[in-house]
Amino acid sequence: MKRAAAGVSAAVLIPALDEAETVASVVAIAREAAIGPVVVIDDGSTDATAEVAAKAGAEVLRLPENRGKGGAVAAGARNRRERVLLLIDADLTGLRPRHLRALARPVLEGRADMTRGVFVGGRWRTAMAQRLVPVLNGQRALLREGLLEVEDLDDSRYGVEVAITEHARHAGWRTLDVPLRGVSQVMKEEKRGAWRGAGVRLRMYAEILYQWVRGMAAGVLNRLRGRRPTAAPRTAAPQRKAPRR
Repeated sequence: MKRAAAGVSAAVLIPALDEAETVASVVAIAREAAIGPVVVIDDGSTDATAEVAAKAGAEVLRLPENRGKGGAVAAGARNRRERVLLLIDADLTGLRPRHLRALARPVLEGRADMTRGVFVGGRWRTAMAQRLVPVLNGQRALLREGLLEVEDLDDSRYGVEVAITEHARHAGWRTLDVPLRGVSQVMKEEKRGAWRGAGVRLRMYAEILYQWVRGMAAGVLNRLRGRRPTAAPRTAAPQRKAPRR
């Protein structure tokens, strides 16, 4: 089984809110991928998400109250010391270990500062949404140091992917999209019911729009002040020993 490149540590972070129905299968696949420790950040769930994740073999970081996806990602990143972090959602379907290895490899090898997973060939609604708005892709690998430099990460909630993408664009990160063939997600209306799910979706869109406007405004101010976000630190490729002569 393939493992992370020697000399570059990695961990898998799974932010989760009331995902007891799906988190175990995602944890199992992440552990099978053998990239590094698998950590579920329980964002104030009211169901058995934490217990199910722990039983599936994940390390669990429980937040005492809901902080939103961005807050959960920030808490998880601060809790780790690995150089590369893989961010994946807790409600994925069709996920295989090869998908996670493909997502992590370019960053582990120093060929990219961030990768974004793009759904291909799964459920048409999720695949089409990511084609239309790739900035919302939640499956990513990136450097921990760079992630923690994202402005307002703790407060970004559902706008976390927008915040990361805008920071990466202004900082000049090398970004690579990785197709995740056959991967999809459980829709919010399926998990929460039609009306409640629609309400969650509307709130998600509102938080995404707010973060996008906030990021655009910050970018304008930074340009006026002549500031530029810090470039992502490079991941050194593992050193190869010279052959003996």
